[in-house]
Amino acid sequence: MKSGKLSTDPGDERKSVTMIVPNLRIKIGPALALLVALLAMPAYAESPAAAAAISGVVRDAKGAPQVGALVELLGPDLAVIANTFTDDHGRYSLPRLTAGTYNVKASGSFFLPTLRENLRVLASSKLVVNLTLNTLYEAFRWLPAKPRQADEPQDDWTWTLRLSANRPLLRMLEDGPLVVVSDGDGTVPALKARITIRGGASQFGDGGLHHDFEMERSNGDGQQLILRADLSQAENPSLNTVVGYARQLGPGRTFRTVAAFEDRPDIQGGVQDQGLQAVVLRSSETMDLMDGISAEYGSEVEAIHLGENQFANHPFAGVSVREGDNEVSYHVSTSPGAQHANEIDREGTLAPALTEKDGQLLLEDGLHQEVSYERREGNVRWRMTFYQDHIKNPVVSGGGTLSLADWNSGNLLYDPNTDLLKATGQNFFSNGLLAEMRDKINDDTWFSVAYAMGDALTMDNLAGPVTLEEGINSLHPRRAAMLSASMNGKLKHAGTQWRASYRWQPTDTVTAVDPFNGELPDPYLSFYVRQPIHCHILPYRVEALIDVRNLLAQGYRPFVTQDGSTLYFAQAERSVQGGLSFSF
Repeated sequence: MKSGKLSTDPGDERKSVTMIVPNLRIKIGPALALLVALLAMPAYAESPAAAAAISGVVRDAKGAPQVGALVELLGPDLAVIANTFTDDHGRYSLPRLTAGTYNVKASGSFFLPTLRENLRVLASSKLVVNLTLNTLYEAFRWLPAKPRQADEPQDDWTWTLRLSANRPLLRMLEDGPLVVVSDGDGTVPALKARITIRGGASQFGDGGLHHDFEMERSNGDGQQLILRADLSQAENPSLNTVVGYARQLGPGRTFRTVAAFEDRPDIQGGVQDQGLQAVVLRSSETMDLMDGISAEYGSEVEAIHLGENQFANHPFAGVSVREGDNEVSYHVSTSPGAQHANEIDREGTLAPALTEKDGQLLLEDGLHQEVSYERREGNVRWRMTFYQDHIKNPVVSGGGTLSLADWNSGNLLYDPNTDLLKATGQNFFSNGLLAEMRDKINDDTWFSVAYAMGDALTMDNLAGPVTLEEGINSLHPRRAAMLSASMNGKLKHAGTQWRASYRWQPTDTVTAVDPFNGELPDPYLSFYVRQPIHCHILPYRVEALIDVRNLLAQGYRPFVTQDGSTLYFAQAERSVQGGLSFSF
């Protein structure tokens, strides 16, 4: 049988089209002929405008384009639909795709395959998917220098959290090969921003209404940038800004640096010493020396002005040896705020631990050494630490209404917005131990307990009216114990993040047992709640937060001064703050 064909008769004035069919000749109009021609096209042909495509670049962990890498398009069942190879610039293209859900897998010599899952391709869309190939060594070694602690809030933007989120995830596919599963692009920056409006926490230097801004920018090639700013609207507005940068220098090596500037015009020393300005610079590096052995080191430089200038340098270092589920580590540090490489940007540690004595600025520092043993058994972590501290110029917190004589004594710093003060206790030496247990109850809940023995400054009951100087001189170290318990987690359906803790030690102590340990909960009864608010009017994620510390106001040591006013020392002041957070 002969197939039909189209022919045009140029002599026909109506430009008719004759369709020749066996034993039949029919003349039809041009429009109908076009319709017939379209119907005659193969049923599987698709309009070029409706076809989608996936393209991108394949690089290694250092960012070098990979030539000749195999890129495969997989279906939801991981069956291969199409494949191609990268060109001289590491680029690939998978054209003429129909709408649907796909996976893209890249393979190369001496690399683990990399898989991007659940890519939703729409009709006529052009999707860019860049892939990074890692060696087996890189996939296992690109981990944080120290695991994220169990009782840290889930949403804290610290380098510990980000590096944990960016580590490769290995998985065995059904057909056998081990692949690195990537959730991100690998090259396109991830940008997060958050604005928080909160009330002052009633802590030293933290009065008034606060406007906080946080921004985080992360690249898949191991670079992170953070920016934080805190502006308080007290009688004299204060400013606190932090800029941090982290970069993977190579497999097992990470460099971090942080710069912070603090301006608190209300902080007062002597009658003429008003307005605190401080610049803090921190840097650190972590490295894997060999399989199972890692090291870290860093330093903190502080420059402070309050009537006079004060400079200080605080180095720290550590080494860890891991074998299976067991780890032994040694750390040495000279400042409570700068101890571990992945914690140098932690909020609350960048403010200088500053006091004044006899009109001279003093910084709390010392020498802290610890040896710890840690063991993991499933979801449970056990840790025993032996430490030794030589603490110089320990900061003692207090409050109350000051007399003019106390104000001009030159033996304290005073914040008139919160009526809180900082004084200097006597130097002391301490050694002790800390035992900790952390248990992951379920995917969203952690529980931890800790017990410590060591020395802390204590204040005896003072009989009769005394001066502030006599109150400070009455502080002395004694042996004390500390016990803490905490739980934190997240409610899946409501999205609520919460933390509750209680840290007890004798109420006559005004400084913490093991003061260099920043992982222990706040003293006495405290809790923290962050609750998402579903508001369809705003296009952003809105959360309400409340942070309460020392709820029962425990551990206050009051005394009466000679002019009849009452002052007190306390390990932690009671503080309550709440606010709203907007994440972009």
